[in-house]
Amino acid sequence: MNYFKQIYYEMKHQRMMTWVSIGGTALAIFLVMAFIMADRINTVEVAPESNRARILQATGLHIIEEKNEGSTWGLNYKLLDRLYGNLDGIEMVCYQYAFDEPSDVNVKNGEILSMPSKKVDANYWNIYDFSFIDGRPFDEAEAASSKVVVLSRSLARALFGEEKVAGREIEVNAYSYRVIGVVEDVNPLLRSTNSKLYIPYNPAGKNERDEYFGSSMMTLLMKPGVSAESVKAQVEKRYEMLQSDLSKDNKRVVYHGQPYTTEEVGEGGYGSNNGPDIEQSRLLDYIVYGIIILLPAINLSSMTRSRLRHRVSEIGVRRAFGAKRSAIIRQILGENLIITMVGGLIGMVVSIIFMYLMFDVFFNSGSIFGASSLEEAQARPDMGMLMTWQNFTVAFIICFILNLLSAFVPAWKASKVEPAVAISRAH
Repeated sequence: MNYFKQIYYEMKHQRMMTWVSIGGTALAIFLVMAFIMADRINTVEVAPESNRARILQATGLHIIEEKNEGSTWGLNYKLLDRLYGNLDGIEMVCYQYAFDEPSDVNVKNGEILSMPSKKVDANYWNIYDFSFIDGRPFDEAEAASSKVVVLSRSLARALFGEEKVAGREIEVNAYSYRVIGVVEDVNPLLRSTNSKLYIPYNPAGKNERDEYFGSSMMTLLMKPGVSAESVKAQVEKRYEMLQSDLSKDNKRVVYHGQPYTTEEVGEGGYGSNNGPDIEQSRLLDYIVYGIIILLPAINLSSMTRSRLRHRVSEIGVRRAFGAKRSAIIRQILGENLIITMVGGLIGMVVSIIFMYLMFDVFFNSGSIFGASSLEEAQARPDMGMLMTWQNFTVAFIICFILNLLSAFVPAWKASKVEPAVAISRAH
């Protein structure tokens, strides 16, 4: 309670200094949290990608032939199974078409709409937790025996003017399909699940480019507690076995650390001849965060010292009556922490509002090549992607660090002042 009384006293008698301290803290937290939340968009676990921490993706193959650098492409279905099938620690896998392409969609004799589509197998619906508003997902038997499709809510409305359309017929690329389910629209920032229609995919029935390259990729769901490193170690050994086969034709396969984690996919590993460098990316992030925290901490430290100059007599009297230096330091740190938390809360709220309203203006979304559509380029995060307990925990930790950096040295110096000197300075 004494902390709050002292802060109220300071706000009453040192309004400018106190509010400048709160404002400086709010600005620092706002800048740091804006960058952190932008980075976490690629890893935050929200429906339908609630299992992001357990998801891995095998997206391509890089083979170097004699006299050229080779290329990266989707994988042949059989090779995909050879490299990533039946791995220890994997709960299930999903085969997908490696390239998201638009499809022409229409009701019979209706206007043709070009819409983004995904081709996936039945396990896709078990790995990701979509919310169905009508119908259900297709299973393996339905996908193999008939042409069925799942629509997004917005596409169902565009085609039929309503959402309850399970059982209705549409045409996709001039072929007749039966709508089996309708799902809630997915935020375009969730690139693994965002689409307008989901078409069954059978990789075994595809015409492959050759025995190595094809049009397939794989999504793997790890069992709880399994690390990505243990899975990658198994895959690397399989790449070594593949290399022994390729050496006969003077070819070399390059292992880029696949399958990629969600964080690595967000860094742009897909579609590049070079794998993502997560360590370098994290180092740059930490440097930026450190600078953003350190610069205001220096200024806030000066303000804290200025505030404490008005309390030298109080500190002197407390020291004269036997107060320990450690108690004075704790008192000052506690008071400053409350001020820091107030500024931090303001900064956190402002950063959430800023990210919600201005994300598409200041931050680029998409793969290494940028956003893949206008919708994705203009996408903004949902509140559920910003207001997470992880973000609030990070904000609290940053407030605590900022408090130590800005207040410990002034508090330590103030506690060293001798009682007689402190009282004489006050007069």
